[in-house]
Amino acid sequence: MKKAGILLVLLTACLGLPAREVINLNRDWRFFSYSEGSSDRAQNVNLPHTWNNDALGGKNDYFRGVGNYMKDIQVPLEWRNKRVFIRFSGAGTVTDLIVNGCHVGEHRGGFGAFTFELTGYLRYGEQNLLWAIVNNAPRLDVLPTAGDINIYGGLYRDVDLIVTEPSHIAVNHYGSQGVYVHQKSVSRERAELEAVVRIDGLRDRLLSVTATVVTPMRDTVASEHARFRVPAEGRGSVSVPIAMDNPRLWNGTADPFMYDVIVRLMDDSLLCDEVTVPLGLRYFSVDPKQGFLLNGSPYRLRGVSHYEDRASVGNALTPYQIAEDLDLIAEMGANAVRAAAYPHNESFYDECDRRGLVVLSELPLIGPAYMTDRGYINTEAFRDNGRDQLREMIFQQFNHPSVAVWGIFFDQTPRGDDPTAYVKELNSLAMLEDPSRLTSATSNQDGKINFVTDLVVWDHNYGWKEGLPSDIKVWLDQLRTNWGSLCSGISYGAGASIYHQDDSLYRPDYLGNWHPERWQTYLHEQYYPYIDGSPFLWGWFVANMFDYGAAGRNWGEGTGVDDRGLVTFDRKYRKDAFYFYKANWNRTEPTVWIAEKRWNRRPRTTQTVRVYSNADQVELWLNGASLGAKTGTNGTFVWEGVEMRRGANRLQARTNAGEDEATVYIR
Repeated sequence: MKKAGILLVLLTACLGLPAREVINLNRDWRFFSYSEGSSDRAQNVNLPHTWNNDALGGKNDYFRGVGNYMKDIQVPLEWRNKRVFIRFSGAGTVTDLIVNGCHVGEHRGGFGAFTFELTGYLRYGEQNLLWAIVNNAPRLDVLPTAGDINIYGGLYRDVDLIVTEPSHIAVNHYGSQGVYVHQKSVSRERAELEAVVRIDGLRDRLLSVTATVVTPMRDTVASEHARFRVPAEGRGSVSVPIAMDNPRLWNGTADPFMYDVIVRLMDDSLLCDEVTVPLGLRYFSVDPKQGFLLNGSPYRLRGVSHYEDRASVGNALTPYQIAEDLDLIAEMGANAVRAAAYPHNESFYDECDRRGLVVLSELPLIGPAYMTDRGYINTEAFRDNGRDQLREMIFQQFNHPSVAVWGIFFDQTPRGDDPTAYVKELNSLAMLEDPSRLTSATSNQDGKINFVTDLVVWDHNYGWKEGLPSDIKVWLDQLRTNWGSLCSGISYGAGASIYHQDDSLYRPDYLGNWHPERWQTYLHEQYYPYIDGSPFLWGWFVANMFDYGAAGRNWGEGTGVDDRGLVTFDRKYRKDAFYFYKANWNRTEPTVWIAEKRWNRRPRTTQTVRVYSNADQVELWLNGASLGAKTGTNGTFVWEGVEMRRGANRLQARTNAGEDEATVYIR
């Protein structure tokens, strides 16, 4: 009876405590650069953090080297029989971890999460020193080795301490949660799932794994369990089959319904660990004639390319800033996002899940932006790193219903070392690790490399770097005639500064310092009917949603920014082209916007006025007098031959649901 009473007390205590403790370590790090050689002059920083404010100022030779982050943590005696891990959600780009003077491990790659076990390095009941040595110097064995995106240095995503029981759901499998819910077969009538759970534990222990599917109201929909005996090596995986009748599907922006899967690991009656992962049930395919199909129905993907970068903070984004970006994307009416050039912050995919956005997530295998770039290095070290980063991307994003496509490369070229064979290897690896999703490539040239992946996104610049915007029609006709069997998508854009307004409409020199906003707007207006009239295009990604940092660029405003965004780098100003797409894509929020209002000082009294709106009719008023109501085409309403007076002219555009106004000065 005495032993039974003690066991009951212990069992009650264990069940009352969380099986896993996650402690955020974002606050109070000491940062100092390598050149300082000592922490004596370290500054106190909170994460996320990057040291590259010089890149944000458009300094082409921004610092790429070593930064040091130190933090003291108190480790309680109670953790002595636990296992302790540290998880970095992202650090750029090579990170070495020292704990109490001992080297724990190294991670290569700036965009994936990674985990180190600290158990054998800690002093329990004492203060412990964590020292992360982060290096963003250029390397030929770490992707990316090319492109013109800024490669920021720092601990620019969350850092967490994770404390588990000796037997636990694997914490250190490619930085993931250790649970992968395979959607084997999904329809509106039934869903057949398989939860694959990776386990680290005490060898030869017989453990029980339970996977429970719950609704947002925490109602249980299905629950299954399996047994797992820990092998001699201490780790392995177990599969738990789950079936659900009449599931509610994740159906894009119309109904992004989500379940949760709660996975519990038990040793006899003791709870060892618990992990919750998202579940959005959906099925999709791409047809070369019908484009993207979601849950069996055509679902036109109207999206944007998004780089995780903004003025003043670089890629050290907070959850609030990530949500703000996606608020703007949703406001414009997009239903898809190309997470361009590299895997994004975990919060980004959480937000896309909740909002019903379909995501193309890309590996940082980026092609050359300049003649001196080498996008592919034919060494085993480079190839190994690409494989590792691909696995990290797949396993960390595996349970996100928003992610539909793995992007294998971005604007690669066979110049020099030909990457085609390596792209084939990565494509096969992606299909092996995750046969449920499609693979894609973003390409700006011809060649056999475009025929490796399931899909391709053509990255074109007609009307920006060369030719005219209307040339896209010729290209689309050729694409349909010559490569009709390809599942093709498209990306396009043009640069613009809101401070560059021009009386003439012409294609500017993209390498020059004058990028008038009117040309960007004109290019998007010209492209729109041709792309909209090509439903066979599986994905439509306007480049880009936001301006982003490219310190090597001295064109445009000359501040090291790629200015092709529909919104400025600081997110303060929506460009005219933003409202053009909002008028066409957002059918729920009333929109009326007088275009070219920043071109407010003009030389001629006879003007053309353009208004973007999703209303059926727009009425224009000039200086208090109505110029009549018009119907529009592609959300665009045009009044030609408008006679204005010298000096100030007040314009008002009115619809049944709202109005906009602008003032134009005639010199």
